[in-house]
Amino acid sequence: MADQFVVPPATKVQRVVPYDFKRPNKFNRDHARALQLIGETFSRQFSTVLSTTVRTTTSVAFREVGQLTYDEHVRDIPNPTYLAMVSLEPIPGLALLHVPLPIMMSVIDRLLGGTGNGTVPNRPLTDIELALAQNLIARTLRELALAFESLASVDPKLIHQESNPQFTQIAAANDTVVVLAFDIQVAGNTGTLSLCIPFAQIQPILEDAAGTLSRAGRSDIDQDAVARAIRIGVDDASIALAVRFNVIELPAGDIVDLRPGDIVSLAHEVSAPLHITIGDVARFGVKAGRRGRRLACVVTDDNLPIPVSRR
Repeated sequence: MADQFVVPPATKVQRVVPYDFKRPNKFNRDHARALQLIGETFSRQFSTVLSTTVRTTTSVAFREVGQLTYDEHVRDIPNPTYLAMVSLEPIPGLALLHVPLPIMMSVIDRLLGGTGNGTVPNRPLTDIELALAQNLIARTLRELALAFESLASVDPKLIHQESNPQFTQIAAANDTVVVLAFDIQVAGNTGTLSLCIPFAQIQPILEDAAGTLSRAGRSDIDQDAVARAIRIGVDDASIALAVRFNVIELPAGDIVDLRPGDIVSLAHEVSAPLHITIGDVARFGVKAGRRGRRLACVVTDDNLPIPVSRR
């Protein structure tokens, strides 16, 4: 018998991801999630600040969080550009905020009364332009502090402004850095804004955040004690209670014309019960009366709807 050859079924081709053993990945899922939350929050807040500052439509969208060496990050930054060296106390060291030169020039042009979409000169900022840029960065750092609140309380401050990335040595060339990248658009000019933080400086608070997230998922809480605490809290809660007549509706014109001394018919029969309402919801029917020197009411029915009379 002739040999039979069986063709194996086609298998799905899997993508092979290269791994650098000299630079192992220091991120885990909790680290990335914490940094992504910062990036998304900052992009929303900074977009609002930028729009109100330049008085035109702008867009800032969080793209990704990455892990690079500092040399790899700086190598992709053009010269000249706009760079802000920023402290994030109590995080030690410095961070590097990069705003593409066309974006910064467009913002400055708008601040000086221009359209912001003209030809962008390829040169460092002048002293006057640096002063305007400093005001924008000050507002940006306030939003960055708010974005970091989910991770840690920081006090960002502008330390130095630079145009040449070779003069912003915030880490050694082979040190691992965290880079948050954002797509930014101002008056037709687009670019990538980035925030670079050395990983060794931010790692302690990332570890604390990861520990908090892991503890939050544990189920070692005394559920009975929690239920008792909720019941006690609900029993002691103060709830507003009111006794009301039937509701009526009046035309807006009649309400506007009301004057002291006018009589408004409530369309509420004398024999009809009043209503106890809790949070504007009718709960009990009651009859009005007195108890000593105080007004009081006697509960007669429950779950009564409030009728509405239209005049």
